[in-house]
Amino acid sequence: MLQTKAARPVLILHICTIMLTARTFIAPIARYLRARGYEVGIACSAEDAADGPGLSAGHEIEGCPLYPATIPRAIRPLADLRAIGQLYRLIRRLRPDIVHTQTSKAGVVGRLAAWMAGVPVIIHTAHAFPFHPHLSATIRWVYIVIERWAAGLADLVMVDTESVRAEGLRHRIVHDPSKLVTVPMGIDLKKFSPSLVGFDSLRRTLGVGQNDLIVGTVARLVHDKGLECFLRMAARIRAARSDVQFLIVGDGPLRPELERLVDTLGIRAKVIFTGHRTDVPALMEAMDLFVLPTLREGFGVVFAEAMAMGKATVGSRIGPVAEVVENGVTGYLVAPEDPEQFAQRALELLADDGKRRAFGDAGRRRVEKLFAEERMCETIERHYQRLVAVKGVSA
Repeated sequence: MLQTKAARPVLILHICTIMLTARTFIAPIARYLRARGYEVGIACSAEDAADGPGLSAGHEIEGCPLYPATIPRAIRPLADLRAIGQLYRLIRRLRPDIVHTQTSKAGVVGRLAAWMAGVPVIIHTAHAFPFHPHLSATIRWVYIVIERWAAGLADLVMVDTESVRAEGLRHRIVHDPSKLVTVPMGIDLKKFSPSLVGFDSLRRTLGVGQNDLIVGTVARLVHDKGLECFLRMAARIRAARSDVQFLIVGDGPLRPELERLVDTLGIRAKVIFTGHRTDVPALMEAMDLFVLPTLREGFGVVFAEAMAMGKATVGSRIGPVAEVVENGVTGYLVAPEDPEQFAQRALELLADDGKRRAFGDAGRRRVEKLFAEERMCETIERHYQRLVAVKGVSA
């Protein structure tokens, strides 16, 4: 157990914008750290997200206290100033040894509040930088400037993939490249593990025929996830064979638009929207093939989860996803926004049970080797230990 000079456990405060981030990205490291004797708290917005549970879902995560912090996801100057003040007061009261922020917005307001409060160690995890190519040049420049400034307030910036790190270095987000490190995401291999128990009852509940195949995806229903492409792919597959159903797990602001597109494409009877679900591993197990034509990812954790469930995958040929999916070994990578290519690869795998199984088995092995949750947590703890020692916090 890492202790401070005052012989108390090191206290770590994680800050994020929404509960979905806390439960997806922070919970595993919080659970690991508590078991190792650290004290951990989580500050998160009390507002319910459109695509997942909010703070009202409980008052703690993995035994760690939750502190409400109103952090708007969009840029809202007055609300942002209030969030900084709220976090500053919380930090001054808790006096954490480490503040670790996640996601862009919480990363900016959280790092500033921590710096103002004199926190010894400040760390930020950028799952993806906000200055992506789909923005205008002006907005991209503003985001780059903000990220450079915020990086200067931190001792370390973590990213999930080498491609995101390369992007950060290319835009000179840090002055010292050693301050920008890659820590691959970790998957809970017990939670995401193929079961020996059948899933016929779940398929019946979903209304899927016994002999039908399921092409599924799991995503927030937002433009970045390429779900319009998924549906246009579905229409092409439906034209080629009638025994395929399409499962979209997740929720978000794009759902009404996607529902209208389903009707326009004439595939309403073949597409199932589940909304937000807590049984994602079981739903993945019911799938015969996982497909997500995402446009932008920091890591592509959902691909690793599907691979851990022994599923062949088809994804976009973008840097972060290419570091997870091994093309031609665990699945296929195709050009983003190309429903024809996605349909061709999906149809190839749907027609070949042996190849789907081989890809799925190889995917499980790859996740076990490279993306185990324990490996991620151990790497993060080593960075904590190093920085706490450098700053003279530990005994």
